[in-house]
Amino acid sequence: MRLETLEKEFKNFKVRVMDEHERLKEELKLLRDIAWNLVRAVEDTREEFQAEMKELREEFRAEMKEMREEFQAEMKEMREEFQAEMKELREEFQAEMKEMRKRWGDLARSLGTVTENIFAPGVPYLIQKLGCRVIKRMLDVEYEKEGRTNQYDAIVVAKPPQGKEIVFVAEVKTKLKAEHFQELKEKLENLLEYEPEYATKRIVPILAAFKIPSDLIRMANKRGVLLVHMGGEYLEPLNPEVLSLSEG
Repeated sequence: MRLETLEKEFKNFKVRVMDEHERLKEELKLLRDIAWNLVRAVEDTREEFQAEMKELREEFRAEMKEMREEFQAEMKEMREEFQAEMKELREEFQAEMKEMRKRWGDLARSLGTVTENIFAPGVPYLIQKLGCRVIKRMLDVEYEKEGRTNQYDAIVVAKPPQGKEIVFVAEVKTKLKAEHFQELKEKLENLLEYEPEYATKRIVPILAAFKIPSDLIRMANKRGVLLVHMGGEYLEPLNPEVLSLSEG
């Protein structure tokens, strides 16, 4: 009886074990299905994510391309506007500079005329103040010979208290420069062709100007040129010692 009981219990245990095994197999199958579903869901999600990312990248590239094209169009428009404005400004500036240069030229010519009108008439009176008697005065003298022309602001023939006649030849400048000495020397040489009788007379060159740099006084003394400027009493000599009226 015990053996039968044990056998019966063993059969029951075996049945329970088989049932448990079948249950575990079912649960394992269910877990496997769940895992595969999760894997497929992840795969699907990844594909959707990749598709969304691809779409976003394409949208971003399209937007960037559109923005770049808009920016390039705006920059091109700005460059064209800037170039047009610069061209207009350049043309206005050139027109203004042209007008300004014309005014400067007119002013320079006017100033030169004013300078000559102030200094040249005063040269004979200055020579009188220096003790000479004026015999002949000529202002704005122009000579022409063999197609060559020379103009002289003032030529004054005067006689000192003692001695022979002196010919004063004056050139008027707004501001005296070193090159004016050579110009005056050449004009004095040409003067003898127009007035050959002056060859027997002493000639005193005069350079008159509003502005005379101090470093040119030594050059004038060396070349025997009388410098004249505007002083407290109209025209005044800067280096009267070059005159030496006792000579001749």
